[in-house]
Amino acid sequence: MPPAKTDTATMETTLAAIVAHPTRAQCFVILTERTASPVEIAQEIGKDVGHVGYHVRKLQQLNLIELVDERPVRGAVEHFYRAIVRPVVNEEEFAAQPQGEREIYTRHILQLHVSDISRAMDEHVFDKRPNRWLVRTPIVVDEEGFDELAALHAEIYERTLDIQARSDERRTGTDDEGIATMSTNMFFEVPARRRKPTPEQP
Repeated sequence: MPPAKTDTATMETTLAAIVAHPTRAQCFVILTERTASPVEIAQEIGKDVGHVGYHVRKLQQLNLIELVDERPVRGAVEHFYRAIVRPVVNEEEFAAQPQGEREIYTRHILQLHVSDISRAMDEHVFDKRPNRWLVRTPIVVDEEGFDELAALHAEIYERTLDIQARSDERRTGTDDEGIATMSTNMFFEVPARRRKPTPEQP
């Protein structure tokens, strides 16, 4: 079966739909981390269950989450959802995929990024710490430079996991619950800017 067509307009529409309301972004992030019902989510974020249920249904309509279980509770049925999982792939596996499938995977990760950022901004913790990082660096490189930057970002990812492991060791046996963080690591090609033609001199 051919991969679903994913164009820029569709991706932007879906991302916009996720962050259209803070509750929807919160629900999506929770369901990427575990299975939960609207009742459980409502209790966690302190919102009305009807309000949460509305946004959960919107996420289901966007095919971002799926129903995985139903349980009878006091004469009603409680529905449990989880985000539709996209597997982590390495560079070789990613290279073997058609571009359409790569774009589906990328779309999913971007949805998570946007939801994480939206939640952090809404709860005013994104800029809480002055040593947080937010950098955008447009650069032009040759093929060798592109490979070097790709390797650098792979190293950043590996070092991030090492730092997490050492932090977990230090917190073991203590009351330190840790600082919830999100490490975002992106590196990608962008369309070249077209230069405006120089007007001819008379």
